[in-house]
Amino acid sequence: MGTSSGSSASSDGSSSSTGSTGSASSTSSSSGSTASSGSGSSTGTSGAPDPAIDGPYSIGTLSDSYSVSGESSAIPVTATYPVSGPTAGPFPVVVIAHGFQIPASAYDGYAHRLATFGYVALNADYPASLFSPNHAQAALDVLGALDWASAQNASQTSPLAGLVDVQNAGITGHSLGGKLSILAAAEDTRVKAVIALDPVDDASNCSPAACPSAASRMPLAVPTGFLGETLDEQAGFGGQACAPANENFQSLYALASTPSLEVDVLGADHMSFLDSTSGCLVCGFCQTATAPQQQVIELSRAMVAAFYERYLRGDTRYDDYLVGATAQQRYVATSQASIAAK
Repeated sequence: MGTSSGSSASSDGSSSSTGSTGSASSTSSSSGSTASSGSGSSTGTSGAPDPAIDGPYSIGTLSDSYSVSGESSAIPVTATYPVSGPTAGPFPVVVIAHGFQIPASAYDGYAHRLATFGYVALNADYPASLFSPNHAQAALDVLGALDWASAQNASQTSPLAGLVDVQNAGITGHSLGGKLSILAAAEDTRVKAVIALDPVDDASNCSPAACPSAASRMPLAVPTGFLGETLDEQAGFGGQACAPANENFQSLYALASTPSLEVDVLGADHMSFLDSTSGCLVCGFCQTATAPQQQVIELSRAMVAAFYERYLRGDTRYDDYLVGATAQQRYVATSQASIAAK
């Protein structure tokens, strides 16, 4: 699953922003909505709010699009953000990068969970050509979401005004999006942590300049996390492995510096990390998972939320949910995952 294609959207109005990796102007057809969240009252042995359930913030959504130099069309983005809760912000921001031929909406559950914990989560539907991939450009497209958020933060009319701390950002991507997370973090000091979902460091049919390997950017100078699976080391339908062993999460973790987290989600396949595989055209090319989809999703959302609480907010209590007693009891003792850290 080495290249990615997003969808485009048209919009009205205008705003602009400039970030540390170039500029991104945004065209705005913004629509906002508000939803309630859970209470986040459960705790593990550390006493910290449980990342396996929604946190204490009520949330809203904002749909918009932005433009990045080098792209011919606007990039759709959906922000899921805290509306009310224990603190008023500004909040850390996390960009979510989709996988190959998978819609950004397939990761809405991650954005929801993060927003209920007090993050501004951005689902960036970045484009990439199926026939002439350019991962270097795609990484800049992902970073353009931070430029958009910076402009929204400064706007007096945006619901995100004053809510976004773009200098304390994370990136989470799946498959190709996981690779782009690493490429983007290597280019932008606003990114303070990366946790990737079954990343694939593929550069087939692409020049080294257009598709540099994520391995060549490792180790990153920020905390990293890698969730993944090994079923898709084997070739699936069509004869291609969705996550080859020499390009998978374990190969990237091996190159990471401390601190880094590795979670092997047992029985998952490459597409188990999506909210749902319903309507997924490319999912049939991968292996068939033996672990229930909902089980994998619950583990993954909890790990992502705990990782950012630990490394964007510096709350050491979340070590309990990542590698400590609660993680061991929930995931290792029940054979849902094996966990390593350094």
